[in-house]
Amino acid sequence: MASTAALNYFAAAVRVRTLRGAATDGRLPLRLSTEKQVFYHAALAGYVAAWDAYINNLVRSFYVEIENPRNAEFRAIYSISRQATERALRRFNTPNAENTRALLQQYTGYDPIGDWVWTRRRMVGIQVRERLNEILRVRHSFAHGFSVPGYTWTQSPTGRVRLTSEAIRDTEAFFSNLVRVTDTGMKKHILAAYGVTVAW
Repeated sequence: MASTAALNYFAAAVRVRTLRGAATDGRLPLRLSTEKQVFYHAALAGYVAAWDAYINNLVRSFYVEIENPRNAEFRAIYSISRQATERALRRFNTPNAENTRALLQQYTGYDPIGDWVWTRRRMVGIQVRERLNEILRVRHSFAHGFSVPGYTWTQSPTGRVRLTSEAIRDTEAFFSNLVRVTDTGMKKHILAAYGVTVAW
Protein backbone atom coordinates (compact mmCIF):
# COMPACT_ATOMS: atom_id res chain seq x y z
CA MET A 1 0.00 0.00 0.00
CA ALA A 2 1.18 3.53 -0.70
CA SER A 3 0.82 6.69 1.38
CA THR A 4 -1.81 9.25 0.46
CA ALA A 5 1.10 11.44 -0.68
CA ALA A 6 2.22 8.70 -3.10
CA LEU A 7 -1.31 8.02 -4.33
CA ASN A 8 -1.68 11.74 -5.08
CA TYR A 9 1.66 11.69 -6.92
CA PHE A 10 0.61 8.74 -9.10
CA ALA A 11 -2.74 10.38 -9.89
CA ALA A 12 -0.90 13.54 -10.95
CA ALA A 13 1.56 11.49 -13.04
CA VAL A 14 -1.33 9.96 -14.98
CA ARG A 15 -2.56 13.45 -15.87
CA VAL A 16 0.95 14.57 -16.86
CA ARG A 17 1.36 11.50 -19.06
CA THR A 18 -1.29 12.93 -21.40
CA LEU A 19 1.14 15.70 -22.39
CA ARG A 20 3.67 13.20 -23.72
CA GLY A 21 0.85 11.34 -25.38
CA ALA A 22 -0.36 14.51 -27.09
CA ALA A 23 3.11 15.20 -28.50
CA THR A 24 3.33 11.71 -30.00
CA ASP A 25 -0.28 11.48 -31.18
CA GLY A 26 -0.25 11.40 -34.98
CA ARG A 27 -3.77 12.82 -35.11
CA LEU A 28 -2.64 16.20 -33.75
CA PRO A 29 -1.22 18.75 -36.21
CA LEU A 30 2.18 19.00 -34.49
CA ARG A 31 4.39 19.45 -37.47
CA LEU A 32 7.33 21.17 -35.91
CA SER A 33 9.82 19.78 -33.46
CA THR A 34 9.43 23.00 -31.44
CA GLU A 35 5.73 22.29 -30.96
CA LYS A 36 6.53 18.87 -29.52
CA GLN A 37 9.13 20.43 -27.24
CA VAL A 38 6.42 22.56 -25.65
CA PHE A 39 4.54 19.42 -24.64
CA TYR A 40 7.71 17.68 -23.44
CA HIS A 41 8.77 20.72 -21.39
CA ALA A 42 5.30 20.90 -19.84
CA ALA A 43 5.41 17.18 -19.03
CA LEU A 44 8.81 17.39 -17.38
CA ALA A 45 7.67 20.44 -15.37
CA GLY A 46 4.54 18.50 -14.39
CA TYR A 47 6.55 15.57 -13.02
CA VAL A 48 8.77 17.93 -11.04
CA ALA A 49 5.71 19.69 -9.61
CA ALA A 50 4.17 16.32 -8.69
CA TRP A 51 7.44 15.29 -6.97
CA ASP A 52 7.51 18.58 -5.07
CA ALA A 53 3.90 18.09 -3.95
CA TYR A 54 4.69 14.49 -2.95
CA ILE A 55 7.51 15.57 -0.65
CA ASN A 56 5.34 18.27 0.94
CA ASN A 57 2.49 15.81 1.45
CA LEU A 58 4.80 13.08 2.76
CA VAL A 59 6.20 15.39 5.44
CA ARG A 60 2.67 16.34 6.47
CA SER A 61 1.66 12.66 6.50
CA PHE A 62 4.59 11.97 8.81
CA TYR A 63 3.12 14.36 11.37
CA VAL A 64 -0.33 12.81 11.06
CA GLU A 65 1.13 9.36 11.69
CA ILE A 66 3.24 10.23 14.75
CA GLU A 67 0.65 12.43 16.46
CA ASN A 68 -0.08 11.31 20.03
CA PRO A 69 -2.73 13.60 21.57
CA ARG A 70 -2.82 11.64 24.86
CA ASN A 71 0.79 12.51 25.71
CA ALA A 72 0.90 16.16 26.90
CA GLU A 73 4.72 16.45 26.88
CA PHE A 74 4.93 15.00 23.38
CA ARG A 75 2.07 17.22 22.19
CA ALA A 76 3.93 20.41 23.21
CA ILE A 77 7.10 19.46 21.32
CA TYR A 78 5.06 18.11 18.44
CA SER A 79 3.20 21.41 18.07
CA ILE A 80 6.41 23.45 17.96
CA SER A 81 8.01 21.06 15.48
CA ARG A 82 4.98 20.97 13.21
CA GLN A 83 4.79 24.77 13.07
CA ALA A 84 8.48 25.00 12.18
CA THR A 85 7.95 22.36 9.52
CA GLU A 86 5.07 24.27 7.94
CA ARG A 87 7.30 27.35 7.70
CA ALA A 88 10.02 25.26 6.06
CA LEU A 89 7.56 23.75 3.60
CA ARG A 90 6.43 27.22 2.51
CA ARG A 91 10.08 28.02 1.67
CA PHE A 92 10.77 24.66 -0.02
CA ASN A 93 10.69 25.31 -3.76
CA THR A 94 13.59 23.45 -5.37
CA PRO A 95 13.13 19.73 -4.70
CA ASN A 96 16.59 18.63 -5.85
CA ALA A 97 18.47 15.84 -4.05
CA GLU A 98 20.23 18.03 -1.51
CA ASN A 99 17.24 20.18 -0.59
CA THR A 100 14.84 17.23 -0.40
CA ARG A 101 17.19 15.16 1.72
CA ALA A 102 17.84 18.10 4.06
CA LEU A 103 14.11 18.79 4.44
CA LEU A 104 13.31 15.16 5.23
CA GLN A 105 16.22 14.80 7.66
CA GLN A 106 15.64 18.06 9.46
CA TYR A 107 11.87 17.87 9.86
CA THR A 108 11.14 14.12 10.07
CA GLY A 109 14.46 12.54 11.05
CA TYR A 110 14.33 10.32 7.97
CA ASP A 111 17.46 10.21 5.80
CA PRO A 112 16.50 8.83 2.38
CA ILE A 113 20.04 8.61 1.02
CA GLY A 114 20.32 4.84 1.45
CA ASP A 115 16.91 4.24 -0.11
CA TRP A 116 17.41 6.38 -3.20
CA VAL A 117 18.52 3.68 -5.62
CA TRP A 118 16.93 2.39 -8.81
CA THR A 119 17.62 -1.32 -8.79
CA ARG A 120 15.78 -2.09 -12.03
CA ARG A 121 17.96 0.39 -13.93
CA ARG A 122 21.10 -0.52 -11.95
CA MET A 123 21.45 3.05 -10.69
CA VAL A 124 23.17 3.44 -7.34
CA GLY A 125 22.52 6.30 -4.95
CA ILE A 126 24.90 8.85 -6.42
CA GLN A 127 23.49 8.24 -9.91
CA VAL A 128 19.91 8.64 -8.68
CA ARG A 129 20.76 11.87 -6.87
CA GLU A 130 22.58 13.22 -9.92
CA ARG A 131 19.65 12.34 -12.23
CA LEU A 132 17.24 14.12 -9.89
CA ASN A 133 19.48 17.19 -9.95
CA GLU A 134 19.78 17.02 -13.75
CA ILE A 135 15.99 16.90 -14.11
CA LEU A 136 15.70 19.96 -11.87
CA ARG A 137 18.37 21.79 -13.89
CA VAL A 138 16.57 21.01 -17.15
CA ARG A 139 13.27 22.24 -15.71
CA HIS A 140 15.01 25.37 -14.39
CA SER A 141 16.64 26.06 -17.76
CA PHE A 142 13.50 26.20 -19.86
CA ALA A 143 11.43 27.77 -17.07
CA HIS A 144 13.84 30.72 -17.13
CA GLY A 145 14.39 30.87 -20.87
CA PHE A 146 17.80 29.19 -21.02
CA SER A 147 18.94 26.40 -23.31
CA VAL A 148 18.39 22.86 -22.10
CA PRO A 149 21.67 21.45 -20.75
CA GLY A 150 23.18 18.49 -22.52
CA TYR A 151 23.06 15.26 -20.51
CA THR A 152 23.10 11.68 -21.73
CA TRP A 153 19.30 11.61 -21.65
CA THR A 154 18.80 15.04 -23.32
CA GLN A 155 21.37 14.73 -26.07
CA SER A 156 21.16 12.70 -29.28
CA PRO A 157 24.16 10.76 -30.61
CA THR A 158 24.66 13.60 -33.11
CA GLY A 159 24.91 16.15 -30.28
CA ARG A 160 21.46 17.72 -30.64
CA VAL A 161 20.09 18.72 -27.22
CA ARG A 162 16.33 18.39 -26.74
CA LEU A 163 13.71 16.45 -24.83
CA THR A 164 12.20 13.35 -26.41
CA SER A 165 9.26 11.08 -25.74
CA GLU A 166 11.70 8.51 -24.37
CA ALA A 167 13.31 11.04 -22.02
CA ILE A 168 9.89 11.99 -20.65
CA ARG A 169 8.89 8.33 -20.28
CA ASP A 170 12.15 7.69 -18.40
CA THR A 171 11.53 10.74 -16.20
CA GLU A 172 8.13 9.37 -15.24
CA ALA A 173 9.66 5.95 -14.44
CA PHE A 174 12.43 7.65 -12.48
CA PHE A 175 10.04 9.61 -10.27
CA SER A 176 7.72 6.61 -9.84
CA ASN A 177 10.65 4.62 -8.47
CA LEU A 178 11.82 7.51 -6.30
CA VAL A 179 8.36 7.95 -4.79
CA ARG A 180 8.04 4.21 -4.07
CA VAL A 181 11.41 3.86 -2.36
CA THR A 182 10.95 7.09 -0.39
CA ASP A 183 7.50 5.97 0.74
CA THR A 184 8.85 2.61 1.90
CA GLY A 185 11.79 4.27 3.65
CA MET A 186 9.56 6.73 5.50
CA LYS A 187 7.26 3.91 6.58
CA LYS A 188 10.22 2.00 8.04
CA HIS A 189 11.52 5.16 9.71
CA ILE A 190 8.21 5.83 11.46
CA LEU A 191 8.09 2.27 12.76
CA ALA A 192 11.73 2.26 13.92
CA ALA A 193 11.76 5.73 15.49
CA TYR A 194 8.22 5.96 16.87
CA GLY A 195 6.98 2.37 17.09
CA VAL A 196 4.04 3.28 14.87
CA THR A 197 2.90 0.87 12.18
CA VAL A 198 1.35 2.95 9.43
CA ALA A 199 -1.51 1.67 7.29
CA TRP A 200 0.38 2.32 4.08
